[in-house]
Amino acid sequence: MHLLPAVVLTIILIPSCGARVLNFPVSTSNRLRVHFHKGQLQQRLHTPARLRTLSIQDGNRKHVSAQASTIDIELQNLNDTMYYGPITVGTPGQQLNVAFDTGSSANWIFSKRCLSSPDTRVPRKYNNASSTTYKSKLLRFAFGYFTKGVSGVWAEDNISVGGLTVENQTFGLATVNHGVYENVDIDGMIGLGFFKIFGGKEPNLFDNMVRQGVLQNPVFSFYFNRKDSDDPSSRLTLGGTNPDLYTGDFTFANLTSPFRWHFEGDWVQLYGGEVKFSENGFQAVVESDNDMIVGPNEDVSVLNMKLGATLLSQHGYRYVYEINCDSVDSLPDVEFVVNGKKLALSSKDYVVKKNGRCLSAFTGKKNSMVRRQPQWILGTPFMRGFYTQFDKGSGRIGFAKAKH
Repeated sequence: MHLLPAVVLTIILIPSCGARVLNFPVSTSNRLRVHFHKGQLQQRLHTPARLRTLSIQDGNRKHVSAQASTIDIELQNLNDTMYYGPITVGTPGQQLNVAFDTGSSANWIFSKRCLSSPDTRVPRKYNNASSTTYKSKLLRFAFGYFTKGVSGVWAEDNISVGGLTVENQTFGLATVNHGVYENVDIDGMIGLGFFKIFGGKEPNLFDNMVRQGVLQNPVFSFYFNRKDSDDPSSRLTLGGTNPDLYTGDFTFANLTSPFRWHFEGDWVQLYGGEVKFSENGFQAVVESDNDMIVGPNEDVSVLNMKLGATLLSQHGYRYVYEINCDSVDSLPDVEFVVNGKKLALSSKDYVVKKNGRCLSAFTGKKNSMVRRQPQWILGTPFMRGFYTQFDKGSGRIGFAKAKH
C-alpha cells in the first residue's frame, strides 16, 4: 500500500474511537515452518545461516525450543488481491491478522475501541488494557492512503511474528479509521520498507528483529499462491529464502533508492520484443500490499489494447480494464527485462477474476515518472509470478520463478 508522506504528531491523551471523516493528504532440513490456519483467502542467501535456538511462542504463551535458520509464516489469500498473516501483540499475546507491506514502513494496529464507520462488520481485537507490556507515547499519528486513512496514538508493546519476539516495538494504535480494511479480517499493517517510524526516530519491526538479535540475516521473501489452485500455501519467509517455493536462479537488481524497494529495469515487452514499453529503462518499486501493476498511463493503455482488454471504469488514478475470460489462456506473457534477463509474467497471474469478470491487473497512472524515467509499481499480481527476495543487508532485490 502506498503511504503518503504525512505523519502528524501532537501531544494528546488517548481519545475514544469515533467514526468521523478525516481529511488526509493526497537445504531445507534446518528450516522451521510455523504453520497457522489456511484460507482463501550475492549467493550467500542459499547457504543456511548459523543454527541457533529460538523460543517459539503461540497465543497461549507456551514455549517450544527449536533449531532454525529461517522462519516461514503462512499467509492467507484473499481473492488473489491481498495476502495477510498472523502476529501476536502484548502480554499475554493477542493474535491478530495483519498485511505485510513492502511499500511502507508503517506499523499500526486497530484498537479494540475503534468502531470505524457504521458499515464495518469486522470486530477489532487488540485490547491494550489487557497487555501488561503496553505503553502509550501520548503522541498522535495519522497515515493517509490516497482517499483513505487511519489515525490514533503512538504506542509500544511486544510483537511476535512466527515466534520471533521484538520487545517494546513502536506502532500506531488506530482509534479512528476512514475506509482502511473495513470489511476484511485484517487488524493492521506491518511495514517492511525502509523509512523509520515515529518521526524517523525508531526502526520498524523487521529492523528491530535484526537489531535485537532475534533474526540474524536481514532478508525476507514472499511466495504468493493462486486462489483455488493446488499451489503450496502463501508464505512470508524471514531470514532468507525457501527453495521449495521457487525454481531456477534469482535475477538480482541493486536498489536505486535508500528509502524504498526500488530498482531499475531495462524495458517491458510483448511477443519476445515485438512490442516494447519504457524502452529507455524504467524505475520499479515492489509493493506487497498493492493489488495492481501500475505503469505509465500511455504504456498501459497500449499494453491492455494489445491484450484485447477494454476500459471498464476509472476509480481515482486507477483505470480498470476487462478481458474476455475465454481468451485468458491464449494471452501472451508480459516480460519485464531486468539486467538483460526476461521475467515472463503469465496471464494466470496478471488476469484477476472478480465477480465473474476477468480484469487486467495492469492499470495506468498519469505523470508516473521517477528520475526522468517511467515508474512501474509491481504489486501482488507480479509477485504471484515471481518469488521475491528482499535483501536489506546487500541492498538488492531478487526474483525467481514461483512454483505453481
